[in-house]
Amino acid sequence: GLSGVTAIAARRFHTVALKDNGTVVAWGLNSQGQLNIPAGLSDVTAIAAGRYQTIALKDDGTIVAWGSTSLSPPGLSGVVAIAADWQHTVALKADGTVVAWGDDTFGQATVPAGLSGVRAIAAVSAHTVALKADGTVVAWGGTYAGQTSVPSDLSDVVGIAAGSGFTVALKSDGSVVAWGA
Repeated sequence: GLSGVTAIAARRFHTVALKDNGTVVAWGLNSQGQLNIPAGLSDVTAIAAGRYQTIALKDDGTIVAWGSTSLSPPGLSGVVAIAADWQHTVALKADGTVVAWGDDTFGQATVPAGLSGVRAIAAVSAHTVALKADGTVVAWGGTYAGQTSVPSDLSDVVGIAAGSGFTVALKSDGSVVAWGA
């Protein structure tokens, strides 16, 4: 009976759906509270799912998170995009800065100093990726497979994605560049 879905997010153990009325539905494993949607949650515009956490971006630029590693930094506001995986979460703010929290085993939640001008983010278990407004890419965290070793001549990027051990960039000419495993 699920209908009116405008977006979905899934990770290894659970799935989340955003409905057109700004509410959220979740199903799957609830071992860490990742399905325990806060009562009265509404006005959601985007969702993200990590291994054991779920994050909702509200239309006022705030986030609501639940499950493990879900406590967001106090006073976080002005958020325009969210990403999550494994046990870390990343938020892109309207001013082009990035905030990350949760598991930092590989440095994936340690945002590079001075990072600004960001327009998109992606996150996966061991690394995080940011697309800057100038079409360049910054990646940080685990580099066991070269996934954070951004090609030095990479430019004109319009989209990014992160996978386990690799990173992918979509260029403005429609070509794709991938690095890592």
